[in-house]
Amino acid sequence: MLLAESEYRRELETDIEPFKGLLLGLFFIAVGMSINFGVLIASPWLMAMLVVGFMVIKLVVIYALAKAMGLAYQERPVFTLLLAQGGEFAFVVFQAAGPDVLPPEITSLLIGAVALSMLLSPLLLVLLDKFVLPRYSRNTGPQLEEISEQQDAKVLICGFGRYGQIVGRMLMSQGLRVTVLDHDSDTVEGLRQFGFRVFYGDATRLDLLRTAGAGSAKAIVVAVDDIEQSLEIVDLVTENFPQARIIARARNVTHLFQLRDRGVKDIEREVFESSLRSARSVLEALNWPAHEARESTMRFRLRNLRLTDEIYPHYKDRAKLIAANKEGRQQFEEQMAREREERQRRSGRDWDRIEEEADS
Repeated sequence: MLLAESEYRRELETDIEPFKGLLLGLFFIAVGMSINFGVLIASPWLMAMLVVGFMVIKLVVIYALAKAMGLAYQERPVFTLLLAQGGEFAFVVFQAAGPDVLPPEITSLLIGAVALSMLLSPLLLVLLDKFVLPRYSRNTGPQLEEISEQQDAKVLICGFGRYGQIVGRMLMSQGLRVTVLDHDSDTVEGLRQFGFRVFYGDATRLDLLRTAGAGSAKAIVVAVDDIEQSLEIVDLVTENFPQARIIARARNVTHLFQLRDRGVKDIEREVFESSLRSARSVLEALNWPAHEARESTMRFRLRNLRLTDEIYPHYKDRAKLIAANKEGRQQFEEQMAREREERQRRSGRDWDRIEEEADS
């Protein structure tokens, strides 16, 4: 527990994994030994009512929550049934209650009801898979393709939304083999209809990254939308696949700084370049010469990148960050004002008047 939040977390998870099944087995053995089967046999109908009652209530509540969360309707039956059974924590609560809160007979009935719900859930899943899910699959279109075999492409793209698609299409147009992972089922299904081979999977899972070929990949593009998931993927790749070069998408400046903290050098802010191009188009719309608009845009770009480097050491201290940002912006605005005056003297043109004429 002391090391769970350290850099050894992933290695610890791998080392502890073999013991999980053993400890769970011992836990359930202990629970089974605590059940008074005499009480269960004496009240079979009461036991049946308890099991059916609380499972039906949970089924209704969980299905309503799944619908409210926007879960795909094809996934709701399995999601609902998996969570409808009693939880392991119920055993701990009932045992901790003791005879002072619940009589032993009631405790045995409740523990038995939870245990029976766990026993029934796999059987219900088999029936669900055989009789219910085929009806859903008839109208779901192509099934999602999950990675089952080891991939060996030299490029792995994690996230194939509006950003990852452009990167992937560019690489594919050059004849490069690319493995693509995306955890949004609707996105995967839609892209496959256009001929893209996108695998369904969560790139924050170490085993899935290995199967996707991260161990042999030369470049891993982290293009997921969620900032926390992006940072988690970067941590996984840095710890386990040091041979791969990380190319990351930054949602904002703070995300960029967090990626820098993790040693990522190839970072692109997702709307920075396109916003600069739009600003350049605005200047041209105001009758600026194309070369002047381009020069001003490039100067702004370079200054913005320098300012980002200057405030990076202070981004965790909000007061220093704001002060450094204000100072940098003021210096840049003064510099740009001097350059505008210099251009006006050289060209003899008043850009303010030109903009006013463009407005009129």
